[in-house]
Amino acid sequence: MFPGKFTRYILWDVLKMFALTLIAMTMVISLVFVGQKLVDEGLGYLAVAKLLPYIFLIALQFSVPATLLFSVCCVYGRVSADNEIVALKSAGISPTRIFRPAIILGILVSIPSVWLNDKAVSWGRPGMQKVILLSFEEVVYRRLKANRSFNNDKGFAIHVQAVEDRWLIRPNIWMFSEKELRTITAERARISIDPVADKLIIELVDAVIDIAGQNQINWPGLLPLEVPLLFASESGSKATSPSQFAINQIPIELAKQSEANERRRELLATRFSMALSSGRFVDVNDGKTNLLKAELAETEKKLARLKTEPMRRYALGFSCLAFVWMGVPMSILVRSADYWWTFGVCFIPILLVYYPLFGLALEFAKDGTWPAVTLWLGNVALALIGTWMMMKIINN
Repeated sequence: MFPGKFTRYILWDVLKMFALTLIAMTMVISLVFVGQKLVDEGLGYLAVAKLLPYIFLIALQFSVPATLLFSVCCVYGRVSADNEIVALKSAGISPTRIFRPAIILGILVSIPSVWLNDKAVSWGRPGMQKVILLSFEEVVYRRLKANRSFNNDKGFAIHVQAVEDRWLIRPNIWMFSEKELRTITAERARISIDPVADKLIIELVDAVIDIAGQNQINWPGLLPLEVPLLFASESGSKATSPSQFAINQIPIELAKQSEANERRRELLATRFSMALSSGRFVDVNDGKTNLLKAELAETEKKLARLKTEPMRRYALGFSCLAFVWMGVPMSILVRSADYWWTFGVCFIPILLVYYPLFGLALEFAKDGTWPAVTLWLGNVALALIGTWMMMKIINN
């Protein structure tokens, strides 16, 4: 009966510590996210309230593995410091029973953690981006009223003389792209958002549009100007980013991109054959052929990232199990009742081994140099370290 009671005792202590620290750490990380968005984006309180569900999910993605490691380190470090592990071994109880509660908990937490990692990137981050974009109108007006200017790093800027109600007085608008610079001046303008088309609508009155300093257009009266929100806003990325696909959507997208690349290869092969048969060798390296080659290379990179994404989420999810596998025997060997000292010692291998291996594998897997399965290198390394320490405890 004693082993069963000990297992329940350990599991209950770990669960209590895990629940308390998870709530505390999630709240801290969420507050950091909220503060960052308030400073970087200038969002109002209503927009921040809309962001909270997405922020909590993203915060959980980071807090679950760390809090699980902290919990097992605290409990097993205290139990070891009180010589309870020695007492169990003296009673003839196998040390493997000592590890069982934490390992079972690590497996049970890792499975929903995979779901958390999937939803955080496929639902949480796009949801945050959507809220920020839809709040962009208020952000711009707040910046213009306070500083009389708004600009971002994407080549979009507005300067005004004043803001009266919802009208911008004597606005100057710059839109810079790789092709040209557009400078727009007007007597006044008004800004609104089209949430369906994801457009920023700027209604200009008596506008003058200068295109690259070469072509000037005078437009008396009202002129509606549409600007993509992703270009005007300071945040956001393309919705087609591989990281924004859910795990169950990735096979469909992989098939779609692979089919598109097959068509490009067939078209390139046809162009090469026609060039060789007709003797028009210049067609082998013309603009259209080079464009097809560039599209082919770009899609290959996207395919590599799509193949990487599921493995990245599974590996990060099961990092909970890897942390526990290594943390439990290390905290037993440390034999300290000081929670933070035990956690700090156990976290060192994660900083020095797990994250460097994971980051290295991620970079090489994204460009297709390494297979996606190498993202498990960090997990395997921690499992090997943990297994070696378990054997040391069992044999001593």
